[in-house]
Amino acid sequence: MNICGICQNTSGNKNYVFREMMLGTRDEFDYFACANCGCLQITNIPENMARYYPDTYYSLQSQKNKKTSPLKKFLKKQRLQYCLGESNFINKILTKIYKPPQYFEWFKGLNLTTTSKILDVGCGSGDLLLSMHKEGFTNLTGVDPFIAQDIHHENNVTIHKCDVAELQSQFDCIMMHHSFEHAANPLVLLTKIKEALADNGRILLRIPLCDSYAWRTYGEHWVQLDAPRHFFLHTQKSMSLLADKAGLRITKIVYDSNEFQFLGSEQYKQDIPLNASRSFTNSPEKNIFIKEKIIEYRELAKKLNDEHNGDQACFYLSK
Repeated sequence: MNICGICQNTSGNKNYVFREMMLGTRDEFDYFACANCGCLQITNIPENMARYYPDTYYSLQSQKNKKTSPLKKFLKKQRLQYCLGESNFINKILTKIYKPPQYFEWFKGLNLTTTSKILDVGCGSGDLLLSMHKEGFTNLTGVDPFIAQDIHHENNVTIHKCDVAELQSQFDCIMMHHSFEHAANPLVLLTKIKEALADNGRILLRIPLCDSYAWRTYGEHWVQLDAPRHFFLHTQKSMSLLADKAGLRITKIVYDSNEFQFLGSEQYKQDIPLNASRSFTNSPEKNIFIKEKIIEYRELAKKLNDEHNGDQACFYLSK
């Protein structure tokens, strides 16, 4: 009997078998979907999970941290201040000429400043934090228990190899970008994150969602299943239940899926792993998609987001 790890339901749960397709091992894993909250979850976590996180796994690879000139730092900081609500004539003009990174959209309405304490949980080698530092954020920390050792970047961005509770500090914003679904006990993790959150802080949590068009359309071939690395694939209902149990409230949900949900899933239908030499992630010339089809998928993703039917979303939570 399978017991839902979110709502503890035991009745009517549906069993599935999914293959590992990112690396292309094609190993099979048992999952089930909760009949009550809809959460899709792994039945038993494999003992040899390290096998599915090789050194080449994308979040563990560090990009080179190139130095930024003082002038460029000033211009980027001006642009960031405008995006965070600190508007003046100079930064308004700059932002119109030089478009900010897309991820600035995540921070709108969070009342952050350039010096706000921001924590990225499950950040791997910290590439996002390094990018944020170059854009003008100055108080950035990362934590990931699966990196080999602490990483101390030259710009005072530190990635700690530990659990979030071990930091013994509080943050204005705590982020998880597609790492929450890798957690073996999401309620325990969310509770620890709440304890590390400042009283007026915000949690920014980006995850795949299985109450979506992509899961209903592709089923076992849905690219964001990512068996066995994704332990829990949530629905709006399962996230609402989790937040309530952790003493948090969801203040906003923004759907942010893209064409990846179609490109990866269509490849999997043809038994092409994500890391294959002819995958769209590796070969613009040899992959199975024509340019027009990719554009079509991109537009469909936008439509699904507007309909709250995309396969991933950003959840904003507060105490």
